[in-house]
Amino acid sequence: MASSSTNKQPLLMDAPLMRVVRLDNTSMPAGIVDPGTATNGALIVDCTANDGALIESLWLIQRAANDTTEIRLFLSTSNLAMGVGLSGAPTDSQFLARAAFGESQPIGVTVEFALPKLLFPVVHASGNTGDEPLQFRGLRIEKGRALWAAANVPTPAFTVPQIGVQGGFY
Repeated sequence: MASSSTNKQPLLMDAPLMRVVRLDNTSMPAGIVDPGTATNGALIVDCTANDGALIESLWLIQRAANDTTEIRLFLSTSNLAMGVGLSGAPTDSQFLARAAFGESQPIGVTVEFALPKLLFPVVHASGNTGDEPLQFRGLRIEKGRALWAAANVPTPAFTVPQIGVQGGFY
């Protein structure tokens, strides 16, 4: 059996990935974009100890009607906290993307994050929109990085959306 270090990209995955994570314990200070020590995020995908991952789809799920809270994504070198590492030193963490629901959205509605363009196709059953097929969009997380999410609210709120992620680990 081949090890994870063989060249299997883009489509040969070691393990599938499908998670839904609650974000009601997350928050970040007002007026900032990059995560700091006061940012409380939720770890979504941890690739700090494996060969990385390919995210095919990343979406929000509305948990409370009419909630328009913005959700932000971050990449970090730490799987413990976005702002500080194990030694207490700052981590290498960056803002990646944001998404939010529009006005008057009912419970259960979803909205997808706009993922970056890829040079190779990603398997998608359907859902092509506009002139560009979704099969050429995805997010590759390199070895040693973790994907985090946080609600853009100063204190945790129980009404914020959940986040769903689907893809696979290399």
